[in-house]
Amino acid sequence: MNLLKLNILVLVIIMAFSANTFADEPLSSTELYGPAAFEQRPSTIAANLPEGAAVLSDYDFNQVNGTGQITSGDIAAIKQIVIANPTTTVSSNNNVATPVGSPVAQVTQQLAPPLTGTEAYTAGVNLANNIHLANFTAKTINTAKVPETAAPTYALINANTRHIYAVKNQTVKYNPSGLTNLMTAYIATQYLRMDSVLKVNRTAVQGIDKDASIAALDVGDTITLKDALASMFVKGCVDSANVVAENVSNSIEEFINLMNVTATSLGLTNTHFVDPSGIGKNESTALDMSIIMAKVCENPELVKLLSLHEYELPAAKRREKLHLWSKNTQLNKDNSTYNADVAASRLAFTNASKWCISSMMSYYNNNIIVVVLKAEGTQFGDTKKLLEFGKIATTEDLAVH
Repeated sequence: MNLLKLNILVLVIIMAFSANTFADEPLSSTELYGPAAFEQRPSTIAANLPEGAAVLSDYDFNQVNGTGQITSGDIAAIKQIVIANPTTTVSSNNNVATPVGSPVAQVTQQLAPPLTGTEAYTAGVNLANNIHLANFTAKTINTAKVPETAAPTYALINANTRHIYAVKNQTVKYNPSGLTNLMTAYIATQYLRMDSVLKVNRTAVQGIDKDASIAALDVGDTITLKDALASMFVKGCVDSANVVAENVSNSIEEFINLMNVTATSLGLTNTHFVDPSGIGKNESTALDMSIIMAKVCENPELVKLLSLHEYELPAAKRREKLHLWSKNTQLNKDNSTYNADVAASRLAFTNASKWCISSMMSYYNNNIIVVVLKAEGTQFGDTKKLLEFGKIATTEDLAVH
């Protein structure tokens, strides 16, 4: 009897002690990160998500604070950029994309084990190192004056130092046109490999405006993610964007929701998407779009596709090989507007949006991003002036660092 009482007493003491030692308790991944389980670097196995969660970007997985303890502030920082979303993803063994949330995905998914102790800290999101609008601050440049532009809005940022060098009409929303598919591409590469084979469904190719750029895909065709993204970047192919959306999510509508959730996770409160291609009435600011471009340019495969002036698609059901040319002449060495500084760029146009362009220059190993919206023929000139200013700004910025 005395032994029983002693055991009960010990149990009570342990429970009381546990209630007051939060930092020493192992935390589940749900407690740490909300309802998302993260991929552990440097493993190449993709993260598998519980239903109701999504990995929204390829964050830096660094140690949170090096103390061996996760604080409430660390948890708040992590939860700030991990947003729950009704999406599930899986990669099938035959390399054919399975739409997230589909019955096949739900049956085959396997959850990553909860992270505890040192593993949890190592896999935690280091907010200070992450591309997030809240991490960017204005940087005053003393050695040069910001150039004047004809375009009503632009943003110039350094993605490495997290500095905004120049911005015009920072919170005014514009239609970003086909720059929208930068977000589409960014999300797609979080779920699928470049050689993933995408299926073309009827809903992806029907109802597209006859004046829109298309890759002439037909129901039953297949296309790799790489070919689809290249056709989006070089020619703004609407059907390719729709196919990508449907092969990441169950439907285009679900993918649009994922786009907006991802925008929120990056702090882009002035951005709202209504389609994956940019043909509709999407809204954003030049600064918000520069953050998206910064995330895209973390992926070398996407940078390579964004450097192309032309691209050839393989034959499809109702057409032969299709050669695509871009109107982004700053990528064309044979054109007078060619800009050797530009490592990646996306140009887009609709009657409503006018010319929109997002470009990246690598300068002293820093990604300098410039976005110009609603330009009326001055997009290349405005971009060139801003990138020249970006060189001066980066030189001054790095000298301080």
